[in-house]
Amino acid sequence: MISFRCWFCNRAFVKPDGQAGARFECGCGRRVKVPKRSGGTSRAFSLLDWLLEALIYGGAGALIGFGLSVAVLSRLPVFRRPGEVIAAATVLGLAAGTAFGERGINWLGQKLRDRENA
Repeated sequence: MISFRCWFCNRAFVKPDGQAGARFECGCGRRVKVPKRSGGTSRAFSLLDWLLEALIYGGAGALIGFGLSVAVLSRLPVFRRPGEVIAAATVLGLAAGTAFGERGINWLGQKLRDRENA
C-alpha cells in the first residue's frame, strides 16, 4: 500500500501499489497523482504547469548566466569575442533552468543547508 497526502490540502490517502501513477481528483478539487512510493509527491503537472516552470526557471537561469558572464568578463578582458561568451552563458543558463527547474533549486538549497549544518 502507498500512503501519501494531497499536495494542496494535505488530505491523507492510501492506495494499492498497482495504482501508482494513477490520477484522480481530491476532495479539494485539485488533480492528484498516486506516487510510486509512500511519502512521494502527489502533484499532477499539466502541460501549462510544465510550460510555466520552464519559463520561470529557464528565464531565471538565463538571467543568472548573463549576469555571471558579464561580471566575469568585466574582470577578465582576455576574451576576444565577449558577445559570444555572454550569449553562450545565457543560453546555458536557460537550458539548465529549463531542464532542472524547481528540483535543481531544491537540490542546491539542500546541499547548501547540509554544508552549513556540518
